[in-house]
Amino acid sequence: MELAGNSYPVRAFIHHKAKMRVLQAESIGTGCLTFDESLLQDLSTTLFQSERGAPVFVAYPNRQAAEAIEDRFALELAETYRYIKQKQASKQIQRLNRLL
Repeated sequence: MELAGNSYPVRAFIHHKAKMRVLQAESIGTGCLTFDESLLQDLSTTLFQSERGAPVFVAYPNRQAAEAIEDRFALELAETYRYIKQKQASKQIQRLNRLL
């Protein structure tokens, strides 16, 4: 049953969907070794506060449109998370971090 009125994407849903994508990738061996909740939270906060996060604060005509935005942002968060974790695992990056 479709609710009347506007629907907004839910940031908690976006964060949860991104987390589930990351954990699913980890469970099948294509992700990182350990899940870093604080990293995902920082990425979520940064994304939502940036200009790129503006669509999260827009009303959509129905729940399906809002869910499409949630899915798009969840995918972006999960991919960014995986990219950062892969870079952290790089031996060259680890050597550079030790120099700091």
